[in-house]
Amino acid sequence: MPINMAVFDGNAFDEAAMIRAIDQRPYKPNMLDQIIQFEPVPVTTDVVGIKGSAGKISLIQTTERGAPIEIAEPDTKNVRHLKIPRVAKGDKLYAHELANLSPGMNETEEMAVARVIDRKQGKLIDDVEMTEEHMRLGALSGIVLDADGSEIINYYSEFGVTPPSAIDLQLDDATQTIGQIRQDVGSLLVQPIARASGAGNNPRFGIHAVCGDGFWYALTGHPAIAKTYEGYAAAAALRDEQLWTSFFFAGVTWWHYRGSDDGSSIAITSDKAKVFPVGVPGMFQHVMGPANEMLSLIGQEGRRYYPFLEMDQSQKRQWAQPEIYAYPLFVNGRPDLVLEATV
Repeated sequence: MPINMAVFDGNAFDEAAMIRAIDQRPYKPNMLDQIIQFEPVPVTTDVVGIKGSAGKISLIQTTERGAPIEIAEPDTKNVRHLKIPRVAKGDKLYAHELANLSPGMNETEEMAVARVIDRKQGKLIDDVEMTEEHMRLGALSGIVLDADGSEIINYYSEFGVTPPSAIDLQLDDATQTIGQIRQDVGSLLVQPIARASGAGNNPRFGIHAVCGDGFWYALTGHPAIAKTYEGYAAAAALRDEQLWTSFFFAGVTWWHYRGSDDGSSIAITSDKAKVFPVGVPGMFQHVMGPANEMLSLIGQEGRRYYPFLEMDQSQKRQWAQPEIYAYPLFVNGRPDLVLEATV
């Protein structure tokens, strides 16, 4: 007997069951999340206050035991209230698609249909995660854009910061020595970021760069650096690392950035690199907003994803529609610390 739409009347497809199932799905970080490790911040409101800070570390005057202590002054003058956007997509499963679906061995009808729903949800999650990687790159670059190219948020204008000018490392000059390149990277990139970050001796502090294809090959193929990179790459090959890998040089971990396969939807401009610190508290955050447009979820903290199953409510019952919702705001609280290097 063929499976029909009545299979969705069971508890396996209710809201709670679907949320439990997606919570058990392992999250696989995309490249920027691996490198930057945006701090997850679940919230209960769809508007959040974000503070841009110079992040300075100050000395504390010593005091006698029992004496009044120094109190930090509240800094509320640079708080911006930002609305958390929604990312959502659905994919219909039509009744006729179930006509030739048969449960496998030791499988019920519900399990067979759940397998189809899970496959459709997996594709939806892939689209959401690609969208979020696009947003992460936008946050890193200071301006988060929507899929149509419109602006979601501009962290430079929000915090009154002038975008730093691009820094030319002159990697197209084959006469440069490794010492000259190392000095330029240190004086023009590493030291300004480290000093402005106020991170002090934080052991988690480090400086990374994500590179476009042209920049990566200009850096690793430069006559002064090629031998150093070849030795590093040979060791990486022994570790079975992939083409899209990293190279530590002059105090910076340089990453060959892999975005979207079309090389344009999510990409670093080929001859450029974004250079930035990691380990600066609160600089990069992934704010996860709540699904407070659904009555059953009002008042709950945000999650990474929300799965739903929308049913055809007409008498025809022609379709079921798996949906994925996410409410991500990727924050860059210090856009001034992200510098752009060029070939």
